Amino acid sequence: MDNRADLQVEGKRTSMGAFGDRLRREREMRGITLDEIAESTKIARRHLEALESEGFGELPGGIFNKGFVRAYARFLGIDEDQAVADYSAANHEEPEAEDKFPLDIHAKPNRELNPRRSYLPIAFSVAALAGVLVGYFLWTKSNKPHIADAGAAQLAATSQPAALNSTPQPLASGESEPEAAATPAPVARKKEKRFFVLVKAREDSWVSIVADGKSVMESVLNADNQKKVKAGQTVVLRTGNAGGIEVSFNGRPLGALGNENEPRTLTFNAAGLVQ
Repeated sequence: MDNRADLQVEGKRTSMGAFGDRLRREREMRGITLDEIAESTKIARRHLEALESEGFGELPGGIFNKGFVRAYARFLGIDEDQAVADYSAANHEEPEAEDKFPLDIHAKPNRELNPRRSYLPIAFSVAALAGVLVGYFLWTKSNKPHIADAGAAQLAATSQPAALNSTPQPLASGESEPEAAATPAPVARKKEKRFFVLVKAREDSWVSIVADGKSVMESVLNADNQKKVKAGQTVVLRTGNAGGIEVSFNGRPLGALGNENEPRTLTFNAAGLVQ
């Protein structure tokens, strides 16, 4: 009876450390150090140690933890999805979509600045434009002979008098040479008003930056480091540690953004902070 209880306790201890032990074994089998992973993935060494020791309370939490697991597995060359599933089982989590950000935004979104707006209107516009171009092509193709004949006749009519009167006539006294027609000045295109956002980390913080719909950064910004991004339309900044970063817009500091380990999402356009 006592032997059976001892086996049950030993089985529980083995299962509790299975996730962290597997990561450490895979890393050691490949002769890779935690410092090498930290330098490549920009994840702090203490967070990597927390994964291997299953000290999940020392991690930022939410999707950031799974992002760490994916980056760790990708560096080692093991199955990322399996590693995330093992992490969820070890942390007693229910599976959920990893692109869900742990912050509810209650303000009504600006559809013009929302990078996830529907592309159906654009698709319909492109289809309509294509239809117009096809119709114009068919019309010009069917009327090409008539247009060519009319153009040739007009060219002959205008060139014949010029040939007959090709001899230059002397100018009467007081007359001056006719000035050449002034060519219209090219219309200058309106330049896109660009702006920049500077993010500086006071302590290790997970940061995601999307500028004009393109991902610029999605990793840990280590303490005393900074990231500057320029854009012409929008910049969307997400962080899991609002109290650990400082943000400025066009060189103007924005002040306190939140508390330590508090997730925030900030959207900027050329006018400044939108939300």
